[in-house]
Amino acid sequence: MKVLMISWEYPPYIVGGLGRHVFHISKSLVQKDIDVTILTFTDGSSPSQEEVNGVHVVRINPYSLRYPDFISWSHGLNMLMVEAASAIDDFDLIHVHDWLTAYAGIALKHIKRKPLVATIHSTELGRRGSLRNDYERHIHELEWWLTYEAWNVICCSNYMLREVSGNMSCPREKMSVITNGYEGGSMGPPAPLVRKNYAQNGEKLVLYVGRLVYEKGPHILLEAASKLKHLDLKYLIVGDGSMRPYLVDLSKRLGISERVYFLGHVTDSELATFYNWSSAAVFPSLYEPFGIVALEAMGAGIPVVVSATGGLDEIVQDGYNGLKFMPGSSDSLTYQLNRVITDKALSDWLVGNARQSVEKYSWDSAASETEAVYHKVLDQYEKSSWKPAV
Repeated sequence: MKVLMISWEYPPYIVGGLGRHVFHISKSLVQKDIDVTILTFTDGSSPSQEEVNGVHVVRINPYSLRYPDFISWSHGLNMLMVEAASAIDDFDLIHVHDWLTAYAGIALKHIKRKPLVATIHSTELGRRGSLRNDYERHIHELEWWLTYEAWNVICCSNYMLREVSGNMSCPREKMSVITNGYEGGSMGPPAPLVRKNYAQNGEKLVLYVGRLVYEKGPHILLEAASKLKHLDLKYLIVGDGSMRPYLVDLSKRLGISERVYFLGHVTDSELATFYNWSSAAVFPSLYEPFGIVALEAMGAGIPVVVSATGGLDEIVQDGYNGLKFMPGSSDSLTYQLNRVITDKALSDWLVGNARQSVEKYSWDSAASETEAVYHKVLDQYEKSSWKPAV
């Protein structure tokens, strides 16, 4: 079986969980003897073609053209992807990840007369809460079009299945839930960083990993931190995004700027070090389709405190393998973070159970379920009138 997978994110270009998902799922599919070619983005700093873990990677540089805005940029990328696909050996199926490469996937579906599978990692309506302008409505319409054109739509959680089914009017009979996986040790050995540069004299570290955008809720963590000044805590904020200037200013206004380190993007080995050092990891999302970072923290042996929303609500069982708090409530987060920091017996209990919980999430299982979707789609395709006559 030959699969053309299209995603704007793929290493070394990683924005969120989508790119990491595509990296791991493609690698695991190749291990099942599926021939995978990935069409993805480059800014010119990565090879235009290479093989990574048996995956054929073709990178497109959209900066050969000029664009007035991001939407136009994404459409230009899609146009160049369709052009590049003409040089790729024939494939049996197309698999698109999210709206940013929807145009390319849909166009190739009709040009090649091949079935299309789509994975929806998040939605514009879910991220924004409402569609307030033409930009947001355009993205929502692209998402709807992609789910309409897809033979099967894959979601990473039951939460996302309900969201896509409801917001896109997508029939549930053409939908599948395949959770993300967890690969222990995937970050490699810890980096040789110096802990005293971040915490001294018995101070404990609290870790946040994620984009600095509103829906991830980093401001909720800072508000909670301002209510825990009686504890010797320092906060490591890993990730970057449009909210960073606001968050830096907020930490000053809350009087906690000396306790907060904004670290931006870090290497996997540096992140492994921060996981090893931390006494708790907090994921305060207001919207979270799944939450791979929560699995990583649980697998690394850190107690997690998460908002009870989306995929996080499905991963974490409150009081068993982590603690949950009311989404958007800094008071609720303050209470739970205080518990996990001050109660070592509770922390040890959560860590032990969490390590067992993550064992059921594997990329091998996710790949097996994805392969089953592929076979189901191809079987239906072979029997359909849509397949061109030989």
